Amino acid sequence: MTYSMTDDRLIELIEIWGAEPASWPEAERAAGQALLRAHPERFAGALAEARALGLMLGALPEPDMPRALTEAIVAAAPRPKAARGNIQKWFGLKTPWAPASGFAAAALGLFMGLTVAPVASADDDMTVEVQELVVSALGFDTANYAVEDVE
Repeated sequence: MTYSMTDDRLIELIEIWGAEPASWPEAERAAGQALLRAHPERFAGALAEARALGLMLGALPEPDMPRALTEAIVAAAPRPKAARGNIQKWFGLKTPWAPASGFAAAALGLFMGLTVAPVASADDDMTVEVQELVVSALGFDTANYAVEDVE
């Protein structure tokens, strides 16, 4: 992609990145160099200021980082999350609630199976046991509840 360079943008590049074109963003480097070669007098002042600033910054001593500051920065860095339980490792579960959703689906299936199942005669021993199980589990008889809704 060809980038069109303006005088203002080249001055921005020099002020931000310095006088050396090698430090400019690669996408704008070729266009900036071409404009600089075409009109060097327009950018002589900005280049002189950037070189003077670069020399001044280069003359400064390397800052001495206190050990306590280094330790504080390392201590404040984010840590990886702790390893999850063995069940999640065994089954490759990404969320801790995944097993609970399986149990909820099984319970809903059992509930639906008991409420939708055809009702046999009241004398059948198995029917009586199932009705007692539903009443003890739910606190009410689903067959009677359905009859009450119809009335």
